[in-house]
Amino acid sequence: MKKFLTTIILFLVCGNISFAGVEEVLKEIKKNKDIVQGYKRVKDEGDDNRSNNWRVPFHEIYDTDKSLRKHVVKIVNKSDNHPVRFGKQSLRFEVRDGNGWGWDASNDRERVELLICCVNKKTTWTAWSLYLPDDYKIIYPAKTMMAQFHNDADNPPAFAFENQSHSSGGGYWIDVDRYISGYNKQSKLLDKSEMFGKWNDILVNAKWTHKKDGFFKIWINGKLAYHHKGRTQEKGERIEFHVGVYRSFLSRTNKPDPTQIAYYDEIRHAKSCKKLKLKELGYSCKEIESQN
Repeated sequence: MKKFLTTIILFLVCGNISFAGVEEVLKEIKKNKDIVQGYKRVKDEGDDNRSNNWRVPFHEIYDTDKSLRKHVVKIVNKSDNHPVRFGKQSLRFEVRDGNGWGWDASNDRERVELLICCVNKKTTWTAWSLYLPDDYKIIYPAKTMMAQFHNDADNPPAFAFENQSHSSGGGYWIDVDRYISGYNKQSKLLDKSEMFGKWNDILVNAKWTHKKDGFFKIWINGKLAYHHKGRTQEKGERIEFHVGVYRSFLSRTNKPDPTQIAYYDEIRHAKSCKKLKLKELGYSCKEIESQN
């Protein structure tokens, strides 16, 4: 009887764990199908060919006292009143003033991102859901990036999802770098008024190539919002996928900078729309793929 009661208690306690801390999240996220799907086949050719290799920039974060970074990324529960897009858990990112590690600390930047390489395997589908709390603060004219497809070389990110344009703050924008499009090209995906206190679903279908027949399509909440035609990478480069909160050009703002919190959920990757299982989120691949 005692053993039975102990088992029940452990089940109740463990069933409601919030995985707090970078190390714990990196270990858990690889197998957490509630939040992440489809990355087990994604291999990092430059890192011992490991699959599903989630990591953070930079390694110096591990040298920081845990009490000073326990807030940065957590797997959180719906039962604890955290927003969740589907299922029972989501990812919570929090960046506070001074949260710069490694190269960022001396280069006007702060971030906490999870990244995985490499996602540019011919034609791919990638989806994620983003939630910003009602009290989220915009820090324009500093830049806040919330997801990116970044090459592993010296070029800036090929496709960056940002919380501002070049001339105004707020909203959700796609910024295509000049080495892809010939000039820095920005397009609005969501207005500032559409960002707070609700989930927004982002879907990307890309053909990764250095040739002219490439493409990069973005759907927002089931509607095609952007369609780039042409090269999507340089020849031979590897493209990483990043999610989180990454802010830069912080010298443009008055200090201290406000804390920024963002939730991500349903981070999915596949070779076809069907394999993303978007029906769970209320979408039809037939309807999505019919949009041009």
